[in-house]
Amino acid sequence: MLELRGITKRFGATNALEAVSLSLSGGEVLGLVGHNGAGKSTLIKIVAGAQAPDDGQIRIDGRVVHFHSPHDAYEAGIRVIHQDAPLVPGFDAVENCFLGRPYPRHLGMIDRRAMRAAIAAVATQIAPDLPLDVPVMLLSPTQRQFVRLLRAVADKGRMLVLDEPTAALPAEDAETFYKVLARTRDRGTSIMLVSHRLDEIAGFCSRAVVLRDGRLVAEHAGADLTPTNLIRSMGGSAVAIPHQEVALASAPVVLSIDGLTTSELRQPVSLQVRAGEVVALYGLAGSGRSHLLNAVWGAEEVRSGAMRLDGAAFAPRSPRDAVRAGISYVPADRHRSGLFADFDLVFNKTLPLLESYRRVPGLPLPDPRAERSAFQVAAERVSMAFSSPRQLARTLSGGNQQKLIFSRWANRHSRVMLLDEPTEGIDVMAKATIKQIIGAIAADGDAVLVSTSDRDEALQLGDRIAVFRHGAIVRIFTRAEASPEALSAAAQAREPEAA
Repeated sequence: MLELRGITKRFGATNALEAVSLSLSGGEVLGLVGHNGAGKSTLIKIVAGAQAPDDGQIRIDGRVVHFHSPHDAYEAGIRVIHQDAPLVPGFDAVENCFLGRPYPRHLGMIDRRAMRAAIAAVATQIAPDLPLDVPVMLLSPTQRQFVRLLRAVADKGRMLVLDEPTAALPAEDAETFYKVLARTRDRGTSIMLVSHRLDEIAGFCSRAVVLRDGRLVAEHAGADLTPTNLIRSMGGSAVAIPHQEVALASAPVVLSIDGLTTSELRQPVSLQVRAGEVVALYGLAGSGRSHLLNAVWGAEEVRSGAMRLDGAAFAPRSPRDAVRAGISYVPADRHRSGLFADFDLVFNKTLPLLESYRRVPGLPLPDPRAERSAFQVAAERVSMAFSSPRQLARTLSGGNQQKLIFSRWANRHSRVMLLDEPTEGIDVMAKATIKQIIGAIAADGDAVLVSTSDRDEALQLGDRIAVFRHGAIVRIFTRAEASPEALSAAAQAREPEAA
């Protein structure tokens, strides 16, 4: 259906894409992978008509086409679905699917019965269990993804470009999503899948191409299509996460949580974290794991229960109290609550600890030399790639933005490190580095709490794994006890399937 020949795109002296050629047949699923900055986003924009190539050809069904706008690509049947593509919260699935489309009419009035019948005919084939008459704000994140998919297919989409469709979904919901996507593929729809989750690329795609520095450097198919081979083609290697070989049971307890409840944690939560230990908090979206971090961080009011830090009573009334007590925090949404995108890197690094960089103690006068020096040391410790300390945070890749947030705490020894979805939305190489940083933090004696919806990440990082469901810890696994099946069963209140 789609063929790209020698696509090249330049931005000034930089070649974002150089002579990229690939094809996509009807009913085929093609994976597109590469680290941040490899050229994936530029290629998607060209296919979607948002940018024009400087050189090369786009062919649809063997015919050369020229996309002057996204409307041209839309008319050719190309639909791009982003993980956070907007939906109207108060509209149901049928109404959202008709946004931007002509409404069927009867006697001059909008024919809602015809609208529903048209969408239901497609939904029956790809997502038969999707509620069509419920406002999407009441649907789960996975169901909202189904609505986006349904909207594209119902609107005569012949080719779907899916940009990180499961990035915000836990493993169990991602599996459900791919079952629905398979039914979409079986209808003859072509799919280009962009994902940092290489196991999903290997498991669902018939082929995958790898971009590196704007060039197509490899293609993998069949038995050759494995996460290891993809990582190698991207220019890296699979990295094992270091774990201490010491008996953590004998390490001192740093953080003790006893019967804690908040407005969101309605069942008492109790947990201990020892020096050098990584405890993964695993659960589906809304299970309560992030609220526990917020309570420790002083951002969520504690209603009952108590916490102790190094044996002393600990009751932070604000994040400022938590910082002063030696707590560090990396939020889940780096764009909304983690970074000041239009400020420079030094400002972003030093902001939470400005008192440490005063020219005169007690006076609000920063010491620029001390700030720059601290930034340089921290940036090296987290392997951040940047061109200048004065460049804006928004100009960094997703992985380096996350490293920038980690760098805030790299110059001090934290007692407890709180990490909420620390690798979400970053490429596989940046994920490997972030996981190594987490291992190094624990090796330095910090207690680490990692909240994640990624089952494999919980298994990889956690010395112990606390599974959350409905605002409470329902099971705590040791590394030896934990398995993918056991975690899924605990998170969803079902028995693990027999082997």
